[in-house]
Amino acid sequence: MEIKVVTGNIAEVKAGAIIVSFFEGVEYLEGVVANIDRALDGAISGLISQGEIQGKLNEITVIHSLGKLPAARVVVIGLGRQAELSQDKIRGAVAETCRLLRQKGADSIAAAIQGAGISLEGMAKVVTEGALLGLYSFRRHITKEAERGEIRELIIVGTGQTELPGLELGCRRGRLLAEATNLARDMANEPANYMTPGIMAEQARSLAANYGLELRVLERAEMRELGMGALLGVAQGSREPPKFIVLRYRGSDAAETDIALVGKGITFDSGGISIKPSEKMGEMKGDMAGGAAVIAAMGAIAQLKPKINVMAVVPATENLPGGNALKPGDILTAMSGKTIEIISTDAEGRLILA
Repeated sequence: MEIKVVTGNIAEVKAGAIIVSFFEGVEYLEGVVANIDRALDGAISGLISQGEIQGKLNEITVIHSLGKLPAARVVVIGLGRQAELSQDKIRGAVAETCRLLRQKGADSIAAAIQGAGISLEGMAKVVTEGALLGLYSFRRHITKEAERGEIRELIIVGTGQTELPGLELGCRRGRLLAEATNLARDMANEPANYMTPGIMAEQARSLAANYGLELRVLERAEMRELGMGALLGVAQGSREPPKFIVLRYRGSDAAETDIALVGKGITFDSGGISIKPSEKMGEMKGDMAGGAAVIAAMGAIAQLKPKINVMAVVPATENLPGGNALKPGDILTAMSGKTIEIISTDAEGRLILA
């Protein structure tokens, strides 16, 4: 999706739809919404007086402009009570609105940015996030795409030139964070034969190369030397080699690590010998979502360039039954030297994170 930042009167912007917001309990229209209402000959205020627009959180009202504006539609989204407004609520409302507009065939959206107690940069950030996160879908393995519309352009509209730097920064940050989130979603949505521990490590390698991160991937022999008995025990039943992925971002000259992130990387969890019911077992391809989130977060951190040092660790393996698989009653020895008796092999997460 192309994202543009402009300033001026949103009523003059040509788009498939323009989005304005309305708060619950507000009695008089002001600013951008009042201008749009006048251009629509009082359509918004009329719907408010009839009780159709109340401003409740996630309420969406679509009004066709019928040639009174360059935009084909005006969408009034409810944000609830202004005193209870948060960035999460804005993000969610924008996401819902974008999904609806995609269904209605809009190919471009313009959003009016007003502070409402949140900085203009923050508003631009969450509107951008809402659009990109709300329109996400995982379609990589579909053989033939059904015909459907796509929203190809988001236009962020401020009121004055002095707002441009903040709006542009907010859009950049919002896009970066949303794309990192969607990368994690992509990884978690991949079937297990397309997201093995080795492929997960390659995803980390790609981010490291693109954004200047340090990467170390420990193989089975190195794990054995380090005494990683708990992780190796979980990995026994799989033919896929386990990987211990370490990413580092250095934004400070200090030797210490300020923040450490750890993510579970079970790329498929059958439960092992303590096997799960077959119903919904396929969803266990997502048991590596924690690891995916950590890897994607490191890519975002490297682009944001904070003045801190961050380390991420992702132990990655499958948990499968097999001739060599871990058994209930087995004893493992963790890196700390502590012994662990296995009661259920389906309790593998605490083992690989130990």
